[in-house]
Amino acid sequence: MTMNNETVLDKLQYLLGTLRDGERGFADAAEHATDTSLKTLFLERSTQRRQLASEVEAHITRLGDKPREGGSVGAALHRTWLNVRDAVTGRGDYQVVAECERGEDVAVENYQDVLKEADLPADIRSFVETQFAQVKASHDQIRDMKHSMEANK
Repeated sequence: MTMNNETVLDKLQYLLGTLRDGERGFADAAEHATDTSLKTLFLERSTQRRQLASEVEAHITRLGDKPREGGSVGAALHRTWLNVRDAVTGRGDYQVVAECERGEDVAVENYQDVLKEADLPADIRSFVETQFAQVKASHDQIRDMKHSMEANK
């Protein structure tokens, strides 16, 4: 039995908030990174998340709902805490990459949470799996980058 339309929409809205948080988080990381290759990577990831969010919005609209504005409350609180911390301690490229990895950890977990739903309709599952592969690849690249930076300290 597949889940009802309202539950599917809730799951898509959840992912939409995750993607918007990622878009803003990567844009913020690009502002704070000093290495130009990191700035470029983070801007590309911000654009990627905007594109993925647009795809989710299209599914939400197709299913008869309106995409919610903004990201998640938790992410907004996390960004606020980071801004306070940064005002006191400053931020280097390693710390920016580490924060991006933390954000990517959350994105991966959120996609996995949605994919755990056994009764997710097949078309939505396929769509979410396709997006998850992109989010997971981004996560893994940033994780590996962080580990490489740790090894070179």
